[in-house]
Amino acid sequence: MSSQPKMLLVACSGSKTAQLTREVHRILQDDFGLNHLVELLESMRRADVPKEAGKDHRAPLVSDYFPDVEAQIDSGRNLLKDVYQGKHVVLMEHLLTPDRLVCEGDTQRVSVNDHLMTVRGFLDVIANAKIETLQRTLATPYLSYVRSHSIEKYRERGFHQFDSLRLTLKDFKKDGLDAIVTIDPHSEKAAQISEELQMKFHIINPFQSGRALNPYKLGLAGESGIEVRKKLRPFQNRFAQMKEESGNHLYIVVVDDGTERRCENFLDRAFSEIIDEEELYKLICYFGGDRVSYGDKKSSFKSFSQINEHNIDPQGIYIMLDDMFASGGTSNNIAKKLREWNASRVEVWTSHVVTAPMQYSKANDRSSISKVVCLDTIPQSPILDIEYIPASAYLLAAELYKVHKKLASTR
Repeated sequence: MSSQPKMLLVACSGSKTAQLTREVHRILQDDFGLNHLVELLESMRRADVPKEAGKDHRAPLVSDYFPDVEAQIDSGRNLLKDVYQGKHVVLMEHLLTPDRLVCEGDTQRVSVNDHLMTVRGFLDVIANAKIETLQRTLATPYLSYVRSHSIEKYRERGFHQFDSLRLTLKDFKKDGLDAIVTIDPHSEKAAQISEELQMKFHIINPFQSGRALNPYKLGLAGESGIEVRKKLRPFQNRFAQMKEESGNHLYIVVVDDGTERRCENFLDRAFSEIIDEEELYKLICYFGGDRVSYGDKKSSFKSFSQINEHNIDPQGIYIMLDDMFASGGTSNNIAKKLREWNASRVEVWTSHVVTAPMQYSKANDRSSISKVVCLDTIPQSPILDIEYIPASAYLLAAELYKVHKKLASTR
């Protein structure tokens, strides 16, 4: 066992990120049996460093922001050589923390760009210290800058957008990052670009069913692994419970073209007892939409949708499945129509709530949407009226386990 490579989890910044990293560390040790093969390193804030500490090879790891919010990453050579050398280094970071202040009592918030610079700062320190690592992996619950996935479509209309996703991934690769592990990115384009850059990209699907999980690959075979495996399919578990309570009155809502495959796959797994495909597709509402301007997105039933305004089940619970929820504008528009056509309840189930503070009031509008259910991928203010499923730590831990095991076997 001692000859096997070790994984080092590095909490890059913030109390929420440190808390997530500690939980992933515990799960990998206890539930996945890595024990001493996984280690934990947490950074300090500048205010916690003793005033007499020198800026030399003995300096501790510091991750913080200067008053103007420039990223600060410091580390002495001893720590880098002793702790990082030869290991699978996993940088853990929330890339979006809408409500996080630079320091207590301040008014400045930590932005997406600040978090990206923090990750790049860690990569830069490792590279400049010439530390040899087995692999450098970024594990982030939510990957930012994924909204630019449709730039080619708009380019054909003569409308040009900043390709922020490609530039972000190119910067990570240039800085020495080897792999990314993330939950439900907004577009498969991130994986395609990463492949072009020869950077590994690992996508975690929180809408998966139990059949999508190989317990042997995860080391979770047998009775002891059942409870852990349940935590890796949060939305399917929730749906199964609702199925018992609501019987035949559950429906899935496709809000646009981008969610069609997600919704169809989810429903196919959730209603595996239905053999006739025609019956299965009678449980899906298909909406189509196009953003024709900055403030105008049209939504209407698609012609082939077997559910439309004429046959809404008045006892039905209609569930929208999506990867992101911001202000809830699109969801509210569709929910309002469903409620006007007599749907009893409309819920939104999403992986990431990317709501900014100025959007809280609009996002909390429950006049049409009964409930928003989300994973705990983005630390948010308790002001938001969201029900969270605590699944991020288990989802990240499971994928990191597979990545590390494969890395160790091909070392």
